[in-house]
Parts: sequence; C-alpha cells; structure tokens
Amino acid sequence: MPKYFSIDFAQTYACVYRGQYQGYGGYLHPVKDFDAKPLDSFIGIDRELKILCQNTQSFMQGNDASHVLLWGARGCGKSSSIKAVLKLFAYADSSCQESLKLLESPVLMPLRVIEIPKVELQILPFILDFVRELPYCFVVFCDELAFSSDDESYKALKSLLSGSIEGFPKNVLLYATSNMRHLLVEDYAQDTLHTIDSKDEILALSERFGISLGFYTLGTQEYFTIIESLLATKQDLPAQLDSTMRKMALNFATQKGSRNPRIAQEFVKFYHNSLL
Repeated sequence: MPKYFSIDFAQTYACVYRGQYQGYGGYLHPVKDFDAKPLDSFIGIDRELKILCQNTQSFMQGNDASHVLLWGARGCGKSSSIKAVLKLFAYADSSCQESLKLLESPVLMPLRVIEIPKVELQILPFILDFVRELPYCFVVFCDELAFSSDDESYKALKSLLSGSIEGFPKNVLLYATSNMRHLLVEDYAQDTLHTIDSKDEILALSERFGISLGFYTLGTQEYFTIIESLLATKQDLPAQLDSTMRKMALNFATQKGSRNPRIAQEFVKFYHNSLL
C-alpha cells in the first residue's frame, strides 16, 4: 500500500487528493471542513436532488447504482448539489431525509468521499486499487470534468469505467460535474464517412454515466425567488423584492452575463454591502 494513501477511513469521512508539487509526492488529505449547503436551501432542483439521494442510498444498501454526471450552465448548483448529498450521507445527517421522502430500508455500508481534481485523474486507478477491498462505499467526486479535442486522457477514464479486463470496484462510484453534456468538445469529422465514428467517440464517455442530469439558466421568476430566499436570511434587508430591486437584480444579472443561483447570491452580497 503506498504510504501517501495511508488514511484511516474509520475516522476520515472525506478526503482530497493533493497532487505532486516541487518534488513532494501526492497524498490524500483529510477534509477538516466539508463545504456543503443544507439540502433544504436549494430551490427549483428537487427532482435532481431526489435522484442523487436515491442513487446514493441505493449504492450504500448494496443495490444497483450508477455513476452520475451533472452537466449544464455555470453557477446553477451542479457541484453544490453533489456536495450537499454526499455530506448528508457520509456524515449521517438525516435532517432533510423526511422532506425528500427517501427510501426507508436500512443503510448497509458507510459512505466515504474522495475528491480528485481533473488534472490528477491519472491517480484514479491507484486509488481504486487501494479502496477496492475496504469495508466502505466510496464516491469519487470530480468537479469540472471536461476534455478538449486534442486531450486524449479521456480514453483512459472511458476504459477504466467500462472496458478494462478488470471490473470497476463494486464499492466505488464516480460523481462528476461538467459544463459540457458529453464531456468532450464536439469536433466532428468533416467528411460524411467518419462523422458517425466521431459522434460515437464523443458519446462513448458520457454514456458510462448511467445518470445524467442537466442544469439550466434560471427563468426570471426563479431568479427572483432565489434572491428573496436569500434576503430572508438577512435581518436588516427587506424580505421581498420591490420594483426597484427587481430592476437592480436584472441589471446585475445582465452585467454578469447569466441568471443563476451564484449570481443571485452575489447580488444579495452587493446589495447588503451597498455596492450597487
């Protein structure tokens, strides 16, 4: 067992892989403060959260479960959703389970979380070897997973998920986010003969994820609803948007180039600090 993978998962619920730096070898770093919002703070993505929760719980019960890909517009809650669900189950926080109407059958195996940056994915096979026979369920989390047209490292991941002579560990799932639905830049061959081959190659990796959920830019009313929910947490701010604040919120979103939960949060910060 590599020394840098020596970690006590009985005491460590989540860890992040730190890559090599100036001669220092990579290692698994225990997470001291798991950064996640409570599930009941999300608005408009109840279906997505429920699917994530049910898949994770099924995995922990030893039943069928799938690798998960959340794709779509930036700032719409992809990584926040995954982190919220993983914290819920890894840290046994049951505060939101009743509202989500999750399955009531008992959980069999405790969940542990390993985050691997996309640039360090070459370490994934070694981590799988390390955790394969441990008595835990592991979700490997990779944020902002995407590959350019000249980056062929995706082929190793594709083979690892399904294609190698060694099966993927039954106690490991991959949860990933991406701004691209198919994870690869869709650069099709120009000649008709090879267009189908190009499409098949582009789809091959994303199809390894049994669950693929899209996240989209908010509509105007959804954007306002999220802002009002954030305002309700500030005692010195109005709980509802008046016409002036609505115009300010829309102008702010226009300047930022999008309407999403992240922009809504930034608007409330700017308004609260009188920066608008």
